[in-house]
Formats: sequence, structure tokens, C-alpha cells
Amino acid sequence: MVNLKEALILLAVVTMTLMLTMAPMFTASVLAVKKSSSVKTSSKTAAAHHVKGVKVYRVHTVPSKVGVGSTFGLRGIVFNNSTATITFANGTCTSPLSLTFNKNVITEPQAIPTTCKPQQVSLKPGGQSPILSPNLSGITYRATSPGTTNATMTFKYGAIVPTSKSPISDSISRIYSFNIRPSGSSPVTSSQPSPLKLPSP
Repeated sequence: MVNLKEALILLAVVTMTLMLTMAPMFTASVLAVKKSSSVKTSSKTAAAHHVKGVKVYRVHTVPSKVGVGSTFGLRGIVFNNSTATITFANGTCTSPLSLTFNKNVITEPQAIPTTCKPQQVSLKPGGQSPILSPNLSGITYRATSPGTTNATMTFKYGAIVPTSKSPISDSISRIYSFNIRPSGSSPVTSSQPSPLKLPSP
């Protein structure tokens, strides 16, 4: 009877020892599976939601000299140096650019013509297109005081990538600095940006 009781105690001790020794191995493999699956998901998500290689360059004000009290726009060129086709608003009714200024500029609402029909521009890899803000987009930028001003430009677009059936929304931002002259220091040639001609989609 004593031998049977000792055998059961010994069996219980051996079982518990095995369980305690084996537990870290099972936990490590479960954690490894969880880690690898989360890494795959996050890298796949990051790749699917950001297209690298879209640039905005040759940015300048329209007109080139901005004085206090005048309205102006910013013009640039978008270059698609990515492997995906991108699409964006054509700039006639809506602008693909949104702008914020750190100082010296106010944004004023403006009526959008009723004849305006928004369209999309498709830009294949290696393509480029002019962009302008504002241009009949319902806002006007007016210089209020002289000095150096920083404009934060955000270009919004959709990217058509092989891993997705519908375009993925994306954007890039950059800062453009320009000088606002005091009123009366030099004539400002135009109070409104000239219309922007874009290629037909």
C-alpha cells in the first residue's frame, strides 16, 4: 500500500516537472507564430497604404511677386516616379492640393461656377502634370502682411496598385517658403491665378 502511494506521488512529481519544463517551449512557439503573423500583416498593410515616388516640384506663386492685399495661388508639377498609376482631381473644379499657411495669409471662400464638371487625371508611372491651388475650387488665398511665409502643401491622390481592386487614397506633403512684399513696393501683375490647362483624362 505504501509503495503504491509513493509511486503515485512520484508519478505526480514527474508529470508536474515535465509540464513545467515543456511549457516554455510551447509558449515560445505560440509567441513566435503570433509575432510572425503580426509582422506580415503590418508590412503588408504599410505597403498597401503608401505609394513611394510621387513628388511635387517646381513650386512657385502665381503671380510670381505677391504683395499685401493681393490674391495668389501656388503652382507646381506632380511627377509620378512610382510603379503605380495615380489619379487625382483635375484642378478645374477641385484642386488636388490643400494648403495651410503659418502666417500672413487668409483663406477666403469663393463661389464655384455651376458649369464646372469635376474630372480625374490618371498619371502613369514616369508621367507628370501641372497642378494649381486654388483654381475655381471655392477658396482664395489673400496676402495680409509682409514677410516670409511657409505654405504646407498636401497633394492628395489615389493609387491603383495590383494588390487592390480599388484605388488606395494616399497623400504627400511638403513646405514651400515665399516672400510677401509690402503693399505699394512693386506692382502685382495679376490678382487671380491664370486658369490651368491640364491634359484630358
